[in-house]
Amino acid sequence: MREMRLIASCVLAAALGVASGVWPDIRGRAESSPARTAGPPAMAQVMAPPRWPAPKPGTWQVAYQRRGDGLPPVVDRIQTNDKVVFITIDDGWEHDTRFVDVVRRQRVPIMVFLTDQAARTGYEYFWALQHAGAPIEDHTMDHAAPYNDMRRLSSAAQHRQICDSADIDARQYGRRPQIFRPPGGSYDQVTRTAARDCGMKSVVIWSVEFYNGLSGKLARMDGGSDLRPGDIILMHFRPGLAGDFERLLTWIRQAGLHPAALQNYLPRSLGGEAAG
Repeated sequence: MREMRLIASCVLAAALGVASGVWPDIRGRAESSPARTAGPPAMAQVMAPPRWPAPKPGTWQVAYQRRGDGLPPVVDRIQTNDKVVFITIDDGWEHDTRFVDVVRRQRVPIMVFLTDQAARTGYEYFWALQHAGAPIEDHTMDHAAPYNDMRRLSSAAQHRQICDSADIDARQYGRRPQIFRPPGGSYDQVTRTAARDCGMKSVVIWSVEFYNGLSGKLARMDGGSDLRPGDIILMHFRPGLAGDFERLLTWIRQAGLHPAALQNYLPRSLGGEAAG
């Protein structure tokens, strides 16, 4: 009976949190329960996330370089004529409840790459995003501090950054990440080896960055500032996220595009949900 009350409280808190901007400390009550696993995994059964439309077979291809080394490939965009782009959001410092409301109300597919140092003060916030349809993927424990560059860390340190973060995400969200995003997009073969050893199936970076909360501009990694079909867009959890996100959605629509679920354009062999 206690566990049923806990689940009901979590569901109610998630719903009320979006509307009121208040996020009660559900985590503390959940951790005091004898059955710790009845937290987020049980919520997942009660609040199933939406299912996003899948692309037609043969209309897309993952863009990555085949290296033949057995390590997770690095993906920076999807090759497709579908009028779609993919929104990804990194770190987790800003817990803007209005943003959750926008994602849920407008039914926008996003993918979240969490840094545990940023997320640990608001795991409940990311439960709500997960149940709005956002898969939680790996972005290290602390953004590879102090260097912000995986390549400057030892092999053991890179393993800790990726594996420990994935372990925490598995406990918190009931699913272990299979996709890794390196801080700053910096990686080397040691990074890819550590990612493989930690259960990652691909390393996903980006083709466009939206400097939300900073300059407010779009920048392509290959030059320019336009949006093209198949772009993977990078944002961050920064102040003003909800308003910047709505601005990005306007730009996407003006380009004749719409957001799609990246996991539906990645095969299962790369950590997504598409066949292959």
